[in-house]
Amino acid sequence: MKNVRKKSENVRWKLWILSAGIALLLMAGGVRIHKLKEEKYELQNRLEREVQQNIAKEVLRFHVIANSDTKEDQKLKMQVKTELLEYMNGFLKESDGLEETKEIVLGHLTEIKQTAKEIVEESGYEYRVEAKMEKCEFPEKVYGNCTFPKGEYETLTVTIGAGKGHNWWCVLYPSLCFINDSYGVVADEKIEELKKVLTEEEFISIWNDPKERKKVRISWKWF
Repeated sequence: MKNVRKKSENVRWKLWILSAGIALLLMAGGVRIHKLKEEKYELQNRLEREVQQNIAKEVLRFHVIANSDTKEDQKLKMQVKTELLEYMNGFLKESDGLEETKEIVLGHLTEIKQTAKEIVEESGYEYRVEAKMEKCEFPEKVYGNCTFPKGEYETLTVTIGAGKGHNWWCVLYPSLCFINDSYGVVADEKIEELKKVLTEEEFISIWNDPKERKKVRISWKWF
């Protein structure tokens, strides 16, 4: 009887050890899987940051920030952006490359500020106006059929009054600042300009239509 009890205890002990071993293996496997997921997430984030940083090196953004979100201030913002784009197109249409575009904008910064101020005053407002080139952190932004990832970008910023309203924005270089307002898409010729300064991976990362991504076949150029 004692032998039977002893054998039974041995069996239970072995089963307990086996169960504990299996539990430890499952725990170790779970930890490993969790670690692999974390590593994959970190790698994905790093790659996305690298793509964003590469895109940022090739573009110059343009932002007009409204005084507030009232209907009148938002209307004024759109008027300022429209007339400023028309004004800047006069001296930017012949620019060749990002660095030259930046130099031209910096050289006309005082005139850009004065032009915006005149538009505001002619519209019956006394808001102060600021214009400057700066590097800013932006959230993910959709422009037409492109989505630009969040991150730091160099931008020409025009601020109206308190600058507490929503902003209007576009990409000043390459020149994407005119979209088809009826359909909310960037014109084909403007997309071609963007393709010329981005790698295939970078362009596909901001292109909104997944179906169209498969159709993109480009002869890429690097500046």
